Amino acid sequence: MAGCRIVNAAVESAVSNIKTISDEYKTLGENFIADLNNAIAEMEGEAKDALQNFINTDVKTFVEESLPSAVEGMSTLLEANRTNFVDVDQQIADSISGS
Repeated sequence: MAGCRIVNAAVESAVSNIKTISDEYKTLGENFIADLNNAIAEMEGEAKDALQNFINTDVKTFVEESLPSAVEGMSTLLEANRTNFVDVDQQIADSISGS
């Protein structure tokens, strides 16, 4: 059986960094949607309407919500696992010390 080792400070740092990246993805997604809309602003016709609808629904949802949420979900999962390791470590220490 393989051992498991966690370095708490490194994992805490990773959780923080992942949350920051999630926020950056959201901001970049917002900028991306604005740039796409600016790029087609002078277009006319049904093709523009269809493209604008696609950008402001499917693409926007993915780049502003789904992707940042998935990245943030990874930080939440990592934090939950880090917390579990800390709790179990304390339980073992308490058991050893008779607390």
